[in-house]
This record gives sequence, C-alpha cells and structure tokens, in this order.
Amino acid sequence: MRDQPLPLLLLTGFLGSGKTSTLQHWLANTDVPLQRVAVIINDFGEVNVDAALLQRRQLALSSITGGCVCCQSFEDLVEQVSRLADHPDYDLAWIETSGLADPEEVLDHLSNASLQGRTELRRMILVIDASDFPCSWRGRAVQEEQVRYADLILLNKTDLIDESARQRVEAKLRQLNPQAELVTTHHGVAEAGRLNAAGEHHAHETCEHVHHEGCGHDHAAHDHEHGHDHAHEALPHSAATCFLPLSEPVDRGAFQRFLGALPTSVFRAKGFVRFTDSASQVHTFQQVRDQAELLVLPLEEAPDIATGLVLIGPQLDERRLRELAAELTVGHALSP
Repeated sequence: MRDQPLPLLLLTGFLGSGKTSTLQHWLANTDVPLQRVAVIINDFGEVNVDAALLQRRQLALSSITGGCVCCQSFEDLVEQVSRLADHPDYDLAWIETSGLADPEEVLDHLSNASLQGRTELRRMILVIDASDFPCSWRGRAVQEEQVRYADLILLNKTDLIDESARQRVEAKLRQLNPQAELVTTHHGVAEAGRLNAAGEHHAHETCEHVHHEGCGHDHAAHDHEHGHDHAHEALPHSAATCFLPLSEPVDRGAFQRFLGALPTSVFRAKGFVRFTDSASQVHTFQQVRDQAELLVLPLEEAPDIATGLVLIGPQLDERRLRELAAELTVGHALSP
C-alpha cells in the first residue's frame, strides 16, 4: 500500500494531437498493475468519448465533462484528485486534460492547499501533432503555453510529414522549451516506462509566467488561492461543442457525405456510430481537419454507449449541424 504522496501524470495536448491514443498504448503495455492506476479524463462535450475508449477491467476511470478543468470544472478536478490521494491502493493517477486546457491554470489547481503533501506531479507530458504545429486555429497561444510547461514532449504523427518538416517542428519546440525531453512517436506509441518515470526536471517549475491569451475561457469566474497574477485577456469561449445523437444505424456512404458537408468551423469530430451493414458493431470515429479514422470500438467490455458525434469548433451553427445529422437516419440518407 502506498505511504507516499500520490504521483500524478498530467497529459496535455491540443485537440486531436493523440492524447487518448498515447494513454491507450500505455495502459496496454505498462508494468504497473491497472488495479493500482486511476485515470481522470476531461472533455468538453456532454459525452466523454475518450473515457469510453480507455475503459479497462480493474481500471479506476472517472470523467469530468461539460467544462475545462482549467476553469469551469476545476473544483471537480481538485475533488477527484483529493479522493484518489485518500485511497492508499492507488500508486499512480493520470489526468488527461481537454485540448484547450491552460497548463498554468491546471497546475494552480493541482497545487491547491488541500492537496499539499498528499500528491506530487511526477511528469507533465505533452502530445504534439507534428503535421499541424503550430496549429492554425485560435488555440495557438495555449498550445505554445503547453509546450513551455511540459517536461516530456511526444512529437506524434511524424509519419505524416517529411524529414525537413520534422526538423522545423523540432526547432520551434526547442525554441519554446529547450529543456524538455523530446521523443518522436507514431499513433501515440511511446515507451510505457518513459511516460511514468520521474523526469530529470520539471519545466513548469522554472518556466517564467508569461502573459498570454490562455484558452479563451473566462478565468475571472474564480479567484486563485496561490497569489499568482495571471493576465488572461477576457476572451469569449473559444470552443463550442455540439452532440449529435445517432440512435439508429446509418448508411456508410451517407455518413461519408455527411462528413464532407460539415462546415469548416468544425475543427474536431469524434464519437460512436453503427452502420446498417454491421449494426451489431459499434465503431469509434475520430477526425481532425482532413485526418479521419474509423475503427471497431476497441473495448474489453462493450458497455451501453450513446452512439453519436461530438463536434468541436470555435463557432458552430448547431441548427444546421442537427439538420445534417437528421438526414443520416434510415430512409433520409443524404443523396449522392
């Protein structure tokens, strides 16, 4: 049984970078017994797709939905971490943040007075999409902050770029954070022991607190207890979410046409879908920009899952999106 502070592994990365794939690979390959591991997943949408993908036997997994843990849902984060710290049977806890989480704010909450002496941040791991760095979306400022605070950077999706592009991305990352350990990965496959091993340094301990835009959330909604003077601009919420339920199986061709009809404001789409030609199977769907992946749901046990899609973007026309989704139902498929 653990008689030391609970080690925390903070997993960050912009939308679609490969955080969940990285954690999936770690769970499948770690030497740490899963019954001694806890995982907290934060997602914007009302349905936590990532949590369903990570479900394992004996794994203590919990979700925080409906808001980012760096602002709206920070109290849930502190409460859940505190509860885990009280449990001596857990040797390790992962926290996977939303794609737009401000690392400085998350670290503030993890240094809450109620957690002092009960937890320790072992690593701050960042997953970067090498094919989209720096990202072209409004979240570039928070993505760069994630780089500055990381002590382990996983440069993911390097199979999608050539060598010269990889070198340019690495040079930019080194410019932002020269101290972090940098590892290239494909599909989130990284050496499991490297992820949960204590790093040689923590960049967040020495990183100068700089003025930045933050994640676009309204940080004025709460007061900090730690005396830091954060200078976040009062920006409107930079991410909107929309859940489109798909209660019935849909035609594959219609589904592809639906994806092609989505407006460019939809930056990220993910969720679960059944198709009419294989109605007994649940497929997981992930798309970032033009990168799409459709796989049979890789769960050890098939729970009751709400089939549907979570769409994320800076501005979403929910009425139009629901109209498109309605055309997917049997008998109302989109015309070629």
